[in-house]
Amino acid sequence: MPVDGYLEQTGIRANDVLETMNESGSKKRVLILGAGSAGLTAALELERASAEKPELEVTLVDQHNYHLFLPLLYQVVTGGVEPGHICFPLRSLLRQGGTIGPVTFRQSQVQSIDLDGKRVTTDDGELKWDYLVVALGSTTNFFGLAGIEKNVLPLKSLRNGISIYNRILDNYEAALQEQAEKRRRELLTFLIVGGGATGVELTASIQDFVRKVLIRGYPCLTPRVRVVLVETQDRVLSGMKLEMAKAVLNRLRFQGVEVLLGTRIGKVWSEGVETSDGQFIPTRTAIWVAGVKPVAAVESLPLDKASDGRILVNENLEARGLSGVYILGDCAYLPQEPSSEPYPPTGQIAVRQGLSCARNILNATKGKTQHPFRYKYKGELISMGRNVAVAQLGNRAFDGFPAWLLWRTYYLGKLMGFKSKLSVALDWSFAYFYRRNTARLE
Repeated sequence: MPVDGYLEQTGIRANDVLETMNESGSKKRVLILGAGSAGLTAALELERASAEKPELEVTLVDQHNYHLFLPLLYQVVTGGVEPGHICFPLRSLLRQGGTIGPVTFRQSQVQSIDLDGKRVTTDDGELKWDYLVVALGSTTNFFGLAGIEKNVLPLKSLRNGISIYNRILDNYEAALQEQAEKRRRELLTFLIVGGGATGVELTASIQDFVRKVLIRGYPCLTPRVRVVLVETQDRVLSGMKLEMAKAVLNRLRFQGVEVLLGTRIGKVWSEGVETSDGQFIPTRTAIWVAGVKPVAAVESLPLDKASDGRILVNENLEARGLSGVYILGDCAYLPQEPSSEPYPPTGQIAVRQGLSCARNILNATKGKTQHPFRYKYKGELISMGRNVAVAQLGNRAFDGFPAWLLWRTYYLGKLMGFKSKLSVALDWSFAYFYRRNTARLE
């Protein structure tokens, strides 16, 4: 009989058994909050080490029962991939069918973190730890602008991606029936706020979608479509090298995207956006990817933070002055060496931090020295639509079809599991050789 079934028949809860074992000191509890790139990588690395360290108990907590591959989320917006193909069930990834295994997964939302009491409150109760990993990611930052949140569309979740996809299709259908030219302009103007990597790829993908896919079903509307990218800085991709930024900007403008640099958003209404210099852009679709901030549970922690809200960590990825509490991914602020610039909150770095954190926890449990986190910049890849991408490898930037092939190969290899790789490859093949899906998702 499986262990879980035996415990259930005897009236003993698995959590009670685990708590008893912990109180006896036979196990060291590792609690990982968040199953994004950093948290999941740490959990998988600790799972692989569980054969050598059976006295280690690892619990992974996330509000969703799946890991979302965020680098391809923008492709859900334009029908490039099916939503389910970039979601990976956590229990399958952790090879866990029951409640007791190398890594225990709990689907629950974190409410608060008590550092002194070494406990986390979730909507399903409390969890204790000996080692804590905070990798809760981030939420959209609206920078305190009044009224912005209710009139813009963020892109942080699968539901967000589906909502924007449906909004684009709904606007096209409404524009076909609309007689007033002002209202039609609002429906057919798609404005993206934020010129970082996500904003640039999303903008290029939407432009590609309306010019090469939706033109087949709505040929009379295409001349009226307007795609606008607004960026506060005087360049796009401010965290990347200048050569990369210049190549991306040239591509966007060549493709017909209106790029407004050095422009701040002042007000947003349901029918348009006003910039700080008084320019009014009529639109019914304003997508906000202008920045992120820590989630509420992280914001409330009494730890030293940078100006952007991220928690200051030491070279071992521990919160400064607090051993055994590791901060990863979008939550962590760690200056790079030799410069003072912090590591950017990217997926590449989050994965490497997850690996480093897991190995440091293992070393700590064995009484060994922990190793400082180091990351060597390998380059950047930015998709710019069909057959086009921009790549930065070392000091060399190049674009076009070779960069596009490299981008596809790289991200296909980052997907988890053969089924997901095959599914996304088929999505891309059908989108390339046949008509992309333009059915509304319910």
